[in-house]
Amino acid sequence: MQPATTSTSLAPVAAGGRSLAVPALGLDLRSIALESGEIAYLDEGSGPVILLLHGAPITSLGFVRVIRELRAHYRVIAPDFPGFGQSAPGAGFGGSLRDHARFVSEFCAALELRRFYAYVNDSSACVGLSALAGLAPEVAGVVVASTVPLPLTGRAWPVKLVLRHAVGSHLFRSLNRRFNLLPWLVARVAPFLRPFSPAERAALLAQFDTAAKRDRIIDIFRHMGRDDDFMRETAARVGERLAATPALLLFGQFDPMRLIGGVGRWKRLLPQSSVCIIRFEEHFPILASGARVGRAVHEWIARET
Repeated sequence: MQPATTSTSLAPVAAGGRSLAVPALGLDLRSIALESGEIAYLDEGSGPVILLLHGAPITSLGFVRVIRELRAHYRVIAPDFPGFGQSAPGAGFGGSLRDHARFVSEFCAALELRRFYAYVNDSSACVGLSALAGLAPEVAGVVVASTVPLPLTGRAWPVKLVLRHAVGSHLFRSLNRRFNLLPWLVARVAPFLRPFSPAERAALLAQFDTAAKRDRIIDIFRHMGRDDDFMRETAARVGERLAATPALLLFGQFDPMRLIGGVGRWKRLLPQSSVCIIRFEEHFPILASGARVGRAVHEWIARET
């Protein structure tokens, strides 16, 4: 089956309050105006705060199954990064890794998050952890999930080449623009253990309904492959400022990032960490196994408090 574009679209989120329902997923997006842009975000449940930061081929809506599991016990907040989903980037947002990290810091400050837990995932790990290192006194714990080791050296060096020369190539960009390729893969292929319904898939694919949004995916992966200074600096900041912070390292059993030694590298950076492996999963366990991921996070927080 070939990846295809979707005709389903969502109107931009209006500023302020609850303004856009996503009925297929049972979620509602709010928005907030920041220097980084007009930011759409989910805010579900009540209790201790868990901030969910999405990776590049998905948006906040990709956490739908995790949110359903966690919102009974926590206030779960998940923004769309600028240019992703329903978030419009501001005029000064350039899309670099530093810009994305600055956005995370700005968002946390605007929502006045205190003693919160954070879940970083895929491409959001490097930018999210850079920001969280600066907010270390307010970070109660961090979940590092399904992401590359930092920095991209040693056994992780081939990943840098793939991001820089394959995913970041003009050919791959063209394919992603034409077919919405990466979102299609994570909405349709990745959750093979428990597929999304057609309506759920349409809602997820609609988040990348323009060429500009599809390019954002390629751009952030390309920056990850090229901005060695940022990746090294983030690893150093994590080791310096988050080493005493409780952490959960959560990966799928067959995640390639785990197979190249990612878990061991993260354990060295975050020595107060425990490990959770989601059986039979690959790089995005939040999709098919979101309920299992949510339970694992809840159990870990319960042990830490």
